[in-house]
Amino acid sequence: MLKRNKTSTKPRKSTFRKVSEWLHLWLGLFSGIIVFVVCLTGAIWVWRYEVWYFTEQYQRVTALKTPVIKPSGLIDVAIHYLHLKEDQPVEISSITYGSPSKAVTVGYRLADSKNALLYLNPYTGSVIKNKHEGSAAEKFFIFIRAGHRFFWLPQKIGSPVVGAACIIFLITLITGLIWWFPAKWTRKTREKSFSIKWNANWKRVNIDLHNVMGFYALIFMLLLTISGIVFTFDWFEHGVYKMLTWKDPVEAKIKEPLSDTTLLSSHKILHPEDVLWMRMNSKYGGQYGKLVINLPLKAKDPYEVIVQFGDGTIIYNNVIQYYDQQSLKQIKTDRERLKPYVQLSPGEKAFRMNFDIHTGQILGLPSKIIAFLACMIGASLPVTGFIIWYNRKWGKKKKKVSSAGTGN
Repeated sequence: MLKRNKTSTKPRKSTFRKVSEWLHLWLGLFSGIIVFVVCLTGAIWVWRYEVWYFTEQYQRVTALKTPVIKPSGLIDVAIHYLHLKEDQPVEISSITYGSPSKAVTVGYRLADSKNALLYLNPYTGSVIKNKHEGSAAEKFFIFIRAGHRFFWLPQKIGSPVVGAACIIFLITLITGLIWWFPAKWTRKTREKSFSIKWNANWKRVNIDLHNVMGFYALIFMLLLTISGIVFTFDWFEHGVYKMLTWKDPVEAKIKEPLSDTTLLSSHKILHPEDVLWMRMNSKYGGQYGKLVINLPLKAKDPYEVIVQFGDGTIIYNNVIQYYDQQSLKQIKTDRERLKPYVQLSPGEKAFRMNFDIHTGQILGLPSKIIAFLACMIGASLPVTGFIIWYNRKWGKKKKKVSSAGTGN
């Protein structure tokens, strides 16, 4: 029986497309394991605050309509409690207020310079927990972060390894889009490009998961990857900053804001932490997610006040101010990163959002869900991609061998 010669109707691929597909395949295989770990740990890291809040019951209190206790009152409670419970000298270093349903934390330093936290009910002043070490959940997320940032290698080695893998992933995302883009747009190619054929065999479903899910998550994966590389390479960070602002990055200022130790006042301010606390509440009307007052531990140290808005985890628009410990006058600083958010240009604002974009917390729960799904899809791409490559390279050979063995 004569076989009919089949003429190929597929258009010939351009050199550009061939190179793109070759880069996508081999760069993807080369970086696959690292990308899988970075994306999976990133997906887990998104939910760290939620896990800490629900597993650490001492963070939560019942919100009451009564006013909360002033910082000086809670610090007095902490000092009295620690005097009885600790068998070593302690220094109170900070006090942090959160939302109405969160405990107040008083930070203190032990004689061996180890930091600890005391959780207090802000309405009653009762001690909830004296915490010397991180919880099991905190230790777990430290482990997750080490994998995400350094692939569990020493920082000097792991950071550039992960950063390089992320740059490669960036290239595979772009070349993947080129590979995904059909040569001709027809009803069949649209269905193949935008939908998963769930009733097909598992190999076809795997290909669709790789191509279709990768396309839908592409923009979010690009944002998460670019914002992550910023933390690894200075040259990349400077490039992104210059692209957004059209300005060269300002050199970091090493000079720290200091209190004036020569200032002698006959009128000593009683409970300066209360004064600062009331200033912030008056200015922001209590509409903040977290208020931190870091107390001076040395003669030249100023008071540091940090105000974070939203749920208290967002940092791009936070306010950081310093106050002289003698006069409580604000100490101005020309640090670029401490410039008020409202004074920034649009490009500078976008750059300031980098951490919150990367962690998915920029818009609260909706953006966290998006970041989680994008990371999970990113983690799946090396797996589905490897299966596609394996089936195309060896799957057909095994099928031919099997068919030949059943022949007459």
